[in-house]
Amino acid sequence: MNQASNIGMSISLVRKELEATLQKAEGYFSHFAESQDQQQLKSFADELNLARGIFKLLELLGPEALTTEMLSLVGDGTTSIEAKLEALGRGLLSLSHYIGILLEHEKDHPILLIPAINLIRKTGNHKALSESHFFTVNLRPKLPQVEKSQLNIKPHLARLRLMYQLGLLRVLNGPDPVIGLKLIQRSLVLLERGFRGTIAWPFWWCCKAAVDAVVDEEFELTQARRVLFGRIDLVMRTMIKQGAAVFTAQLANEVHKDLLHIISLSACESGDIKRIKQSYLLQTAILESDLKKERRLLSGPDVGAYESLSKAFHEEIHSVKESLDSAARNALSDDGFNALSTRLSALADVLQVINQVPLSKRLKEQHSNVLALPQLDDHQKITALAQIADAMLQVELASSQFSTGSVKSANEEIIGAGHYFEARIILFDEIVSGIGMAKRAIASYMEMADKLHLNNVAPALQGVKGGLIFLNETKASAVIAVAIEYLSAKVLDADSGVDEARLEVLADALTSIEYHIEALSHSDSGDQAILDLAVKSMAQLGYRVS
Repeated sequence: MNQASNIGMSISLVRKELEATLQKAEGYFSHFAESQDQQQLKSFADELNLARGIFKLLELLGPEALTTEMLSLVGDGTTSIEAKLEALGRGLLSLSHYIGILLEHEKDHPILLIPAINLIRKTGNHKALSESHFFTVNLRPKLPQVEKSQLNIKPHLARLRLMYQLGLLRVLNGPDPVIGLKLIQRSLVLLERGFRGTIAWPFWWCCKAAVDAVVDEEFELTQARRVLFGRIDLVMRTMIKQGAAVFTAQLANEVHKDLLHIISLSACESGDIKRIKQSYLLQTAILESDLKKERRLLSGPDVGAYESLSKAFHEEIHSVKESLDSAARNALSDDGFNALSTRLSALADVLQVINQVPLSKRLKEQHSNVLALPQLDDHQKITALAQIADAMLQVELASSQFSTGSVKSANEEIIGAGHYFEARIILFDEIVSGIGMAKRAIASYMEMADKLHLNNVAPALQGVKGGLIFLNETKASAVIAVAIEYLSAKVLDADSGVDEARLEVLADALTSIEYHIEALSHSDSGDQAILDLAVKSMAQLGYRVS
């Protein structure tokens, strides 16, 4: 008999009593919020305690934990009435929504209540719970044997931690954490490889696999997961200062458990994730894709509607960008121009409906530019495309707020992104493909030790350098210039073999430029911190970027 059947049968026995108890609790809480009568608060606590007993009887761990925390906060004499009302009200709302989902879908996933539990705990000045609180695993199983790494990782630890921290800052603070996650991924690839055959390897192996799952399957970056990324940095710092002893301490064990929990949510059944699931005997109770759906049910219809609006806008904007790229290359058909015109008109109409009148007007002003594109000469076309792209960038930045439900009216702000878009349409694909080709060639050389793989790297990087100069990215082009110099002098012209670790540093420099350019696609300034990381990587190879 499956979980849904068990829950359905159990709840059917006490459903009426549970619903009546929660309704009474809501009523007493509402009266207390209005009158602050302590008797009403006591009656609320009595009903909540009765509900907790039902949850315990049914073995519903999430609701039981949430009601326990709420009762603890009710009896906390150090917390202000205002703070209690706010936290208890939100906790009661989450509990009601969760029980409603539970009664309808007959599935119990206590992880969904972790944010509500942590809100109550934070109000009472208690430590937050991790998402793996209801998850159990053996952290010391028999693991597969791996050959000890030939890569001396110690000289690179400080630089790798810096790369990780740059990614962490973007994950914690940036509106678009994708580049941050890629930086974190790159640092973990090297840490996992460098610590093979040591006591530290299981941790970094699981860490790399967990982050791969987050990136590849687009896990939601919940508050608990953002905190987890910060705790990984703390483990890294402790490891650098104190050595491998950290991996037998409580901190690393707690983080290791959190990482395994994330891996258990992955739908992937291949590669490292599959091997980790088999080694640690991980049972997949629910997938992240299912959790996403249930989080939206729990958050209510309004948030879901705004998120759907944001997603639809981003899809339409992506289609418009592709059409603009095709138009810039004279590769857009007549039907393509008609479709582009229709998309812009539809976006403008929707913006007007949601009170984004200035943005709607800005898009409508570009309608004549779109219709005229087929008849314009190259110079006029670039100017028109830049104006259209200016308007699209402003819409894209505004739509990033839709998913939060905070749709603000766009007034006078005009973002001058014409220069960037003009350059991007012509050069961005060439720069990214050039760096990607160079990285693949370096990886092939490291695997097969055949310099023939590197013959086309310098010409490709010369093209990247030219594109960066055209974009006025002086420092980035200087990094590419010294990378070409290093490749020629220390690799292609070298009589002996090349140290794999130094090639990894070169690959890190190119990766940093790649992420800097990706950041440039979302703003006019790119990311100076990532660019500085590329400079430091080349300095580690003995090449100073002027």
